[in-house]
Amino acid sequence: MLLNKIIATTSEEVGVSWFDFYSIGHICFAMGLFLFFSLFYSIPKARGDTPIFSLLLVFILTFIILIVWEVAENTLFLVLGWKFEDRLDSPQNIFTDIVFGIIGALGSWLFAYVSFEKEKKHWPYYVFGLIAFALWFGVFIVLRYLTLMNSPVI
Repeated sequence: MLLNKIIATTSEEVGVSWFDFYSIGHICFAMGLFLFFSLFYSIPKARGDTPIFSLLLVFILTFIILIVWEVAENTLFLVLGWKFEDRLDSPQNIFTDIVFGIIGALGSWLFAYVSFEKEKKHWPYYVFGLIAFALWFGVFIVLRYLTLMNSPVI
């Protein structure tokens, strides 16, 4: 079915379809990375010092780690037996995982810019980031459950 090639609805389609429950996990992962690295921007800025990182550098680091993660996931994790279903992701799945990560990082960057530069307040950004991270993680858990629930039992 065409829909299953686009959205994974069973465990056999995870990593093969364009989108699976891990796609949402990549949004969470990127938001968490951006939140962490943005501390090197916001803490010095709050003290009145020159930030160690710019928000652009925070985004670039997040992007690099997203790519390194995909390489590790499809090489090292596969060799170690940590990879879901012990198979390589399809090129289209790797692409959408990185795109979803970029969406998470860009959303965090936009809110960081508004919080830090326009409003001059840092705490709303981190509160928003942690709530958004938790919300997306909850969606990830629900989608993972629904996908695995639809999978045949061996």
